[in-house]
Amino acid sequence: MQGLRLLERLQKMEEDPDSRGVWDAQEIRESVFLHLLEILNSKQGSALIADDIGMPDFTDIVGDFRAETFARLEKYIIRVIGKYEPRLDQVKVRALPKDDLMLSLRFKVEGVINFKRTSIRVSFETIVDPEGKISLSEK
Repeated sequence: MQGLRLLERLQKMEEDPDSRGVWDAQEIRESVFLHLLEILNSKQGSALIADDIGMPDFTDIVGDFRAETFARLEKYIIRVIGKYEPRLDQVKVRALPKDDLMLSLRFKVEGVINFKRTSIRVSFETIVDPEGKISLSEK
């Protein structure tokens, strides 16, 4: 699946009908970034369309810095991204070292967006804060 999400395509066509089917790499990268932010900040079970979309409640996990916890969350993030953001391929998630000053979990998410015979490598850093909110920044 390539390009923008359906609602993004419709909005773009409404704004500029001549741009139908014309997207650039940065536009797609931003679309994937914003969609990942939505997915990762959705609580599992809160979406009517699918009960497994989103992330589990992190509030009890954030203070747990065992290797098993990180491995379990890495696999979960990969699964959610694989299922709900099919534009991102070859997804790798790796826990980042804990910051001694913050009670948060940090992960690096890497992948490839394949678009029109071009591979766009992307890298994001996620931070799960003590309240379970996830922030995402491009790296």
